[in-house]
Amino acid sequence: MQNLLEDLKILLQKDEQLVSEGELLKNKVVELAIKLDEDLIELLLSDEKMKEAFFVQAGKATIFDKDKFIKFVSNKQFLPDSYTAFKNKIGLTENGEFIGEKKEMVLSWPYKDCVLEGGMTKEDQKRDEIFWNQTLAPDEISRLLDPKVFTNAKRVDAKGEHPFRHSREGGNPVFRTDENGDIKDNLIIKGNNLLALHSLKKRFAGKVKLIYIDPPYYFADKKDGDSFNYNSNFKLSTWLVFMRNRLEVAKSLLSKDGSLFIQISDDGSAHLKLLLDDVFGPENFVNVLSVRMKNIAGASGGGEDKKLKKNIEFIYIYSNDVGNFKSFNNIYDYKEIYELVQDYKENEVSWKYTSVLYNEGSKKYITSTKDGDGNDIKIYKRLNPVYKSISQLSKEEKLPEKDIYYKYIDKIYTTAMPQSSIRLRVLEAIKYDLKEDDLITIEYIPRSGRNKGIVYEQFYKGHKLRLFSWLKDVSEIKDGIIYKKELQGTYWDGFNLNNLSKEGRVQLENGKKPEALLQRIMDMATDRDDLVLDYYLGSGTTCAVAHKMGRRYIGIEQLDYGENDSIVRLNHVIKGDQSGISKGVDWKNGGDFVYVELAPRLIKTPRILPIYRLKTKNASSLKHWIKTTFTSITAKLMMMSMP
Repeated sequence: MQNLLEDLKILLQKDEQLVSEGELLKNKVVELAIKLDEDLIELLLSDEKMKEAFFVQAGKATIFDKDKFIKFVSNKQFLPDSYTAFKNKIGLTENGEFIGEKKEMVLSWPYKDCVLEGGMTKEDQKRDEIFWNQTLAPDEISRLLDPKVFTNAKRVDAKGEHPFRHSREGGNPVFRTDENGDIKDNLIIKGNNLLALHSLKKRFAGKVKLIYIDPPYYFADKKDGDSFNYNSNFKLSTWLVFMRNRLEVAKSLLSKDGSLFIQISDDGSAHLKLLLDDVFGPENFVNVLSVRMKNIAGASGGGEDKKLKKNIEFIYIYSNDVGNFKSFNNIYDYKEIYELVQDYKENEVSWKYTSVLYNEGSKKYITSTKDGDGNDIKIYKRLNPVYKSISQLSKEEKLPEKDIYYKYIDKIYTTAMPQSSIRLRVLEAIKYDLKEDDLITIEYIPRSGRNKGIVYEQFYKGHKLRLFSWLKDVSEIKDGIIYKKELQGTYWDGFNLNNLSKEGRVQLENGKKPEALLQRIMDMATDRDDLVLDYYLGSGTTCAVAHKMGRRYIGIEQLDYGENDSIVRLNHVIKGDQSGISKGVDWKNGGDFVYVELAPRLIKTPRILPIYRLKTKNASSLKHWIKTTFTSITAKLMMMSMP
């Protein structure tokens, strides 16, 4: 920054109209910039460094970034003791003015125009941080965010840890890749997530299907376990800068049809929503989920606080590109069928599935009609059907009602009055009056839906043709147990919150999420072999679930959790850990992942691993490629390991 500022001063002083008594007239510079003065622009274009800093290329046209230039030369005057152009106030602004004067709203905060590295390595560690201003410190930010190298690489499988070998040493390639050169390995990266995300861009931009993050929460009041320990005077601002810097680069890694799920408590959730709108665009907002994460007895708040106890957290969902976004897979909540029946009875709620079509009767053709596309619908009357209730069969067969449900699951039904054009066509086609117990069936080939293209049979009862709805159609049998499945909306409940400490055989004092929650998200937003990213990995829940479900994954974590680290957990998974979702997805064992560490800056390391493919075996050409691809410091580190 200092070099750019001094170089600009020297350049501007060449124009006599901008100098008075040896001092640069900053106001005059700003005035000329506003007017797009030709002489000023020509002067700036004469210097390659200024051209790179204050102009953008659009095809063959070179465009002067007037706002960036004015901001740069004005900043020191307006804020002599700060590196942020924003007021020391948090609020909603439009074009830098607060909403008292404007209608459209954009979230603004101190240091919004800065980059925060966030380099603490222990959860209870405080660290002096520098806010690098994007306009005033482009050189420093470029060096900070330039691709870094990865060191101490090893492949981990059921047999243990295996050191990586470089291609030049012979043996297998460093990473497994497909025919397009895309890395197919699972990756665990230890190091600063901002730097790691930027280092992944070249190989993984547009490749990630799902990002789930459970970041450090913002707390309005000091709480035990608050992992975001920064300057308390600007804590919200710091948190917003920290989040924005990472969200911006993470978005570039998402595929066009990818999505972001970000979990947060109520503190900071409103600010986060506006921040996400800013980064992703409000048009890409999909849903916000309310997830029960605590039992009321263990929830915080309430009592003398005069606040309701907090047992809900929120998950904001954004698509990367609404134009390419596809509908999520349907997800269901499952409950054992008779347990659900008992819950309905205990809560005095009417349970509809109480009838059994004990005998369908013989089939007699009546007539035919047409559907909306002109296709045949054949209509039959069933002769001598037999209907019985669950309780009646229980008495007749001397079996508990639960056993009746299991025995007759394919025959249990309820009836409803659907607003269906087919039902009306059938009613019009039948020329005689129907009795209350008459059973009518139809056969036709649906043109859409789950029965598309096959002969499908529907059952109707009585003179109003009430449509049969079968219990089997909303149930699923798993390991001999019948579950009623309910399509899920935006309120999620039913996760086992009492045994989280046992999942993965690792413990996380604050914020550990149940594997079932991540399973539901991955069922909803991904398919097998899709790539999942979590850059606040913690104890490794996201990657553990992805491993068990056959998704590829990248996990990034800079904090060291010791014996409760994600590496420990994934080792357990590979060796057949049966906690969490393992039994539900029939997880046995197997698989592997690659562990790498982000090389510390300014260290001498004997062995480093660039995540880019080295396309040449010629040492001199390779060194030239390194010099032109990486920062000077990184290039020196890389060449230290070369023969």
